[in-house]
Amino acid sequence: MKKISLIALAVVLCVSVVVLAWSAPASAARKKISLDFATFWPAVDFQAAVGHKNWMKTISDRVMAETKDYEIVWTEFYGVHPAKLLDGIESGTYDVGTSGPGYSPGVFPLWAGPEYPGEAYRKNAYTMSLTIQALHEKMPELQKQFDRTKMKLMHFWSTGPGYFLMVPGKDIRKQDDFSGKTVRAANPASVACIETLGAKPLFAPMSVALERFEAKLIDGILCPTDTPKGFGLGNYVRHVVSVPFSYHFVFFKVMNKGTYDELPAEVKKIVDEVNAVYPAYYGQLRTWGEADGLEYMKKLEGYSYYDPGKENPAEYAKWVSATDGLIKKWIGSDATKKAVWEKYRELDKYYSTTAPYSTWTHSWPTQPVPPTGKK
Repeated sequence: MKKISLIALAVVLCVSVVVLAWSAPASAARKKISLDFATFWPAVDFQAAVGHKNWMKTISDRVMAETKDYEIVWTEFYGVHPAKLLDGIESGTYDVGTSGPGYSPGVFPLWAGPEYPGEAYRKNAYTMSLTIQALHEKMPELQKQFDRTKMKLMHFWSTGPGYFLMVPGKDIRKQDDFSGKTVRAANPASVACIETLGAKPLFAPMSVALERFEAKLIDGILCPTDTPKGFGLGNYVRHVVSVPFSYHFVFFKVMNKGTYDELPAEVKKIVDEVNAVYPAYYGQLRTWGEADGLEYMKKLEGYSYYDPGKENPAEYAKWVSATDGLIKKWIGSDATKKAVWEKYRELDKYYSTTAPYSTWTHSWPTQPVPPTGKK
């Protein structure tokens, strides 16, 4: 009887081992694809904490749900110097990164045009992001700029309209007020704009700008309104001046070409599908984030808001007129640059005046829902 019991126990143990082997989680056999993600945004900014994390999570979740053999593992780097990001992607130090043409002047020269001041609609970050992505897709000349790099474009997106954010006592109401002030610029187009209006530009990354604000060496910055909250500019600036004609900063997300080429076909498909829907989502999220930043500013002591386009159209027209020659100078006699600018204005008008794009409104304080891109 004892012998029979021992035999029975052995059989049960063998069956248990087989059952456990068959019921082991599929993830145990999955190949891990480790990817490094780098961005200049601080980890606390909504673009990183919400936007970039949603992008990574969406891809990871879909790979787990739609493939049997792979999983994505991300390592994240925040606050990387923007000028060093592209070098890091090219060298393979990072697999994926977010930056913009304006942070690396000369690498993507044709993208300088859409960032210049000019008579454009520039309605919000949503329409501006759709405009930029469509411009890339419709202009082979822009696409060719990636051919000479080791980067694979994921997608474009954009800030919303520009604002001068000024420290207390350095508000701007008329063009003469620019004289004697130092204002930070994020790209060469903004340098030219600030200089033409009469102020002294500081072309520097945000980390340097924050140091200068702390030392009281600069008076303001030309940028969107998410920065007082996300980058800590609210410690310094109080006056908000709306100048949509003046500013457009283009962002892109890129992957090292070697990394992209080595991805399994089913993973590539997921990455491509997610990328296809993210210009619109990031545009909506940035519109939300810029509204959130403005609401944050309203709670600061000494806050003021000035919209010269509505409150003093004649004065605002002077500012627009003063910078009118900048885009003409950039174009010169170059037919390709002219075509880029004209297509940019055409698409900007289309997305800013055509429903459902033009009628879309941000959902603040509720964040937009991230799309899966699943077809």
